[in-house]
Amino acid sequence: MPGGAVAEIVSDRDALVVEARLAPNDRAFVRPGLPVVVKVTAYEYAVYGGLEGTVEHIGPDTITDEKGSTYYTVRIRTKETDFGPDRPILPGMVAQVDIMTGKRTILAYLLRPLFRAKEKAFREH
Repeated sequence: MPGGAVAEIVSDRDALVVEARLAPNDRAFVRPGLPVVVKVTAYEYAVYGGLEGTVEHIGPDTITDEKGSTYYTVRIRTKETDFGPDRPILPGMVAQVDIMTGKRTILAYLLRPLFRAKEKAFREH
């Protein structure tokens, strides 16, 4: 599951728009319309939860920042605009974005490295 993108909250009047960075190796799995959970770092996720949203747009080309990191820009629109009247979300806040690209059981996730090792174990090069 691609995720862990660093994101920044931007202003868009009545809606909450999040601009996130997507690693190029995750691009093949992400498309507009996929569900997203936005975890605003100012509010502890275990206490306040996250904001549900959807991938709205993915930039057509990669961007390279001043540190040499390459990424796609992803725009996400959330269903909620805050965590309540006394917990606003402000432009410039930082968030982590988890993009839901599919469902796997925890067991399948844990066993994946074993299956990969088994596939490679009896091959000649």
